[in-house]
Amino acid sequence: MAIYMDFSGTEGAVGFISDGEPVIPVGVSINAMPMSVKKKEWELYQQFAKDNDVHFLFVDNVPIVDFYAVPRVDIAATCSNGGFIASVGESFDLHSNIPLIYISPTRECFLITEDATQFLSIASEWKKHLTPYDGVRLYPSKAAAMAEFPIVNVVDTPEYQLLLEHMDNKKTRSE
Repeated sequence: MAIYMDFSGTEGAVGFISDGEPVIPVGVSINAMPMSVKKKEWELYQQFAKDNDVHFLFVDNVPIVDFYAVPRVDIAATCSNGGFIASVGESFDLHSNIPLIYISPTRECFLITEDATQFLSIASEWKKHLTPYDGVRLYPSKAAAMAEFPIVNVVDTPEYQLLLEHMDNKKTRSE
């Protein structure tokens, strides 16, 4: 049986090792770029948005998300229709071989590409590549998803609490 893990509220890279059971990350994360990138490369991102209708997110303009995903989606951009562009199962990274999807305003999922490394080469025509995608299920809330899946909150596990204690002790010793 799969273990459905919600990593919400964690900071940095957090891994989980199981005894052979697949671990499936669930929920929604937002991959917004820092203001330093916006200040440095704003014109480039504005032109990309104008040319391709892909508006990458920055920390000063994070959208409100009204759904919960199984498996996890990491939203990195929007389009003018109000939909989201996201990776599936992992952090959004255009240098990774991960699927990218489009989540429409009506909360339907469409595959853009199976391989994120291909996105920039199809960016100008990404909407023509959309095909229905059933690899992600969207729910109106985490509670609704929990009715179907036994979701474990990572921050509530003893292992994560132990990790936090270790990090606090290490920080205290260095001060």
